[in-house]
Amino acid sequence: MNQMVYKTLMSLKEHIEKSPTIYFQRGSGHLQPCSFSFYKPTLETHIMNFVKETGYYLPESYKDFLMVNDGAILFNDISEYANGAWNIFGLEDIMDYMVKKEAPEDLYVIAKYDSILIYIDSSRVKKGREDYIFVGSTYVPDAEDIVLNFELWFERLVVSQGSFFWDWNILNALNYKSE
Repeated sequence: MNQMVYKTLMSLKEHIEKSPTIYFQRGSGHLQPCSFSFYKPTLETHIMNFVKETGYYLPESYKDFLMVNDGAILFNDISEYANGAWNIFGLEDIMDYMVKKEAPEDLYVIAKYDSILIYIDSSRVKKGREDYIFVGSTYVPDAEDIVLNFELWFERLVVSQGSFFWDWNILNALNYKSE
């Protein structure tokens, strides 16, 4: 079991048990009430069947996540603005998405927030590489390498409270305009 994934999941769940609605600080000083839900774990045989059926390679840390929760909905905005939620895909979600949408070659979607898609590059996992996470959009067929693996992406997603942390370096002191 990947310790970073396990500890991140367990501490998040412990935090949620105390209060099902958690308020998170968002950009520009906004406070956002969020809810969370976790799916039941999958079985190793289901993972093996998925790999056999799709030909996709799953990294160990993502398999570990699936064996604790076969998907989750994180940072679900329950304010009157309802901005959405992070949907971390389980095996069935991946299969459903593959039927509906095309992905770039060797990539399969493992998470979605509105039009933002998070992919795993199966060919990189097969080669044993640790930089297999890509970010893309439902509007654009390309995906960008963000040089992360699942455990780093997942931990940073939780630590950043569901933010698009991989974009943070785009806004800096030279291009920032205060309100």
